[in-house]
Amino acid sequence: MKILFICSNLIGDMILSSGVIRHFIDQNKEAKLTFVIGPTAAPLLKNYKNIENIIVFKKRKFNLHWLDIFQKTYRTKWNIVVDFRSSAISHILKNNKKYIFKKHQNIHHIEQLNSSFGFNCANLFIPISDEEKNKADHDLDKSFKHIVIFPGGNWAPKVWSADNFNEIMRLILDKYNKIKFILVGSLKEKNKFYNKLIAGIQEDLIIDLFGYDLTLTSAYMKKSNIFIGNDSGLMHLAVANKLRVISLFGPTNDKIYAPCGIDDVVIRTSESLNYFKSLKIDENKSYMNSIKPETVVKECEKFIDDNFN
Repeated sequence: MKILFICSNLIGDMILSSGVIRHFIDQNKEAKLTFVIGPTAAPLLKNYKNIENIIVFKKRKFNLHWLDIFQKTYRTKWNIVVDFRSSAISHILKNNKKYIFKKHQNIHHIEQLNSSFGFNCANLFIPISDEEKNKADHDLDKSFKHIVIFPGGNWAPKVWSADNFNEIMRLILDKYNKIKFILVGSLKEKNKFYNKLIAGIQEDLIIDLFGYDLTLTSAYMKKSNIFIGNDSGLMHLAVANKLRVISLFGPTNDKIYAPCGIDDVVIRTSESLNYFKSLKIDENKSYMNSIKPETVVKECEKFIDDNFN
């Protein structure tokens, strides 16, 4: 049996789709898997079993990347095609059964998936290796609780300032003992944010994972307690690892992309999404300043007080 998954280029959308992928793998344990996926999200596939092929595409002008994908997939008779991109190609390829994601307006992405596929798609799952699990076990001191901090994002308007993240870390440390912070993101984000993030904080209370593989980052998340960060793929990775997520939203739609855990929290800017839609957004500017560090700390304290003592 051969299954073709046509996936997103975005880390967050790929993670949100992982419950669907898991369902088809569980239902067809011996199937050979092929993934069509963008280069940003491809590293999430590192530990999947039974992969026959990974077709990494880069977007080209006039959608010519779809021609490349067709040339690499049309010769195969697929038992199942699962298309998260609602592309025309899934109608052309030879297949026994196809499942095509149909987007809906203004309902959560998981609910959209549930509606399209007809089963519960909320069981998000990014597999990690034994080596990654063992490294996280070795590096994380079990006598401490760990809070994951993600200060970055792929769009400047939705990025809260590193100074604010530093303030919430210091406020938490002023009140609580036995807490360490795990900093996650890319090396580019480290260069941009790191010095501001760690200002005034003891070095031994910081675990620097900037630049780590997504799956290794996932292994550390699995051993952690809280995630605080901007709307992002790493926020959804935290959801997949069952952390308590405190997510920060401004000019992006929390109705669609809010973390989907039962106890997860969304903190929005004082400005509504409709307000941001009325603006001409400056791509180089953050619009998150109306979120105050004290608000984020209060949400964090609720969970610490209920669960850390």
